[in-house]
Amino acid sequence: MVVLITNDDGYKTEGLHTLYRAAKKVFGSEVMVVSPDKLQSSSGMSFTFHKPLRVEKINYKGMPCYTVSGTPADCVFMSIYHLFKNKVSMVLSGINEGMNAGLETVYSSGTISAAMFAAISEVPSIAFSKNLSVDMKQEDIDKSMKSSYESVVKILENIKTKKFPRNIDMININLPLKINKKTEIKIVKTDKRVFDDIVIKKKDPNGKDYYWLYGTLRKDLDKDADLYNLFNQKITVTPIKLSTTEELHIKTLKDIFHNQ
Repeated sequence: MVVLITNDDGYKTEGLHTLYRAAKKVFGSEVMVVSPDKLQSSSGMSFTFHKPLRVEKINYKGMPCYTVSGTPADCVFMSIYHLFKNKVSMVLSGINEGMNAGLETVYSSGTISAAMFAAISEVPSIAFSKNLSVDMKQEDIDKSMKSSYESVVKILENIKTKKFPRNIDMININLPLKINKKTEIKIVKTDKRVFDDIVIKKKDPNGKDYYWLYGTLRKDLDKDADLYNLFNQKITVTPIKLSTTEELHIKTLKDIFHNQ
């Protein structure tokens, strides 16, 4: 069986390599890497249906890897249904350069969406992301990723020993900026809304309007949810349910539309 490693930042990032090393330590030779050939951040669960995909087998800094000219979801699709058909037993996505906490990121993150598509395909999956400072240089980001290694190994060892819970579709894990092997793990829910969204309007040299989509963090964070605990230097672990149908309210809608 195959433990698949993927991400949305591309095959060259330290986050992917740290997750690969941790998975190799826990799962051994079962680990395979399939990653986008370039940055695919915030791609969500988009698939490439309008053009062909290219797959190349490479070795980057000692890490055997397949690169795919598509999205993270494409990587998982290609792995489950072609490269390792009927052999993928688990998908690990990450470690993302930046947190994926709050409901908005669940739907926009390429890292989470890769894990989510695996779950849709009935393969257990975990998404890993790392909170970082906005002004960090790449060398500091790489050091921060490497500092997460022991914690990721510990998490994966727990999953391997105690098995992936059958009643959970996927798990979203956020690693704090400051982390060591004693960092506390908190099981929390996803905060519903963590950004105040704004549109920034500017003009180009020709006088035409252009826009930046932006958001500022809200101050009233839920203390029982992921972002608040992540900012308080906890490892946050959140179970994600794929079904977005609220069973309790189906009858309410039936009553509304009954006579339509």
